[in-house]
Amino acid sequence: MKNYIRHILLPVFVGLFIFIVTCLISSNDVPDMPTGIPWDKMAHFGMFLVLSAVCLFDYYRLHRGKPNVGKWIFWGFVLPVIYGGGIELMQKYFFPTRGAEWGDFIANMLGSLTALIIALFLYNKFGKREKKVSL
Repeated sequence: MKNYIRHILLPVFVGLFIFIVTCLISSNDVPDMPTGIPWDKMAHFGMFLVLSAVCLFDYYRLHRGKPNVGKWIFWGFVLPVIYGGGIELMQKYFFPTRGAEWGDFIANMLGSLTALIIALFLYNKFGKREKKVSL
């Protein structure tokens, strides 16, 4: 149980940070950024890239480098995407100073997808090595 709690704490803190930034801080308090670059979407992409990367890494470590790939994808991609959708719905219905946007949800999903692709690439390249016994 102690091992599970240790590997869940960092994703929970990252998720809590994302919730605070995207729901509790008024959009009027967000500083103006230079025009020409969709900073808001980049922030959503980056936050969910980090959230998914942390979830994927902690799940990988929790299972000592031998994750069940289906469950790994669920915990590291599907759950963060659902969380991102939930945040957008909360922004629409519960936080009057914030607004929901499909573009934010898509940026969240792309950030999580990028983390998943990187994790699967690294796992296929480095993580599946087993000792070969020759006679």
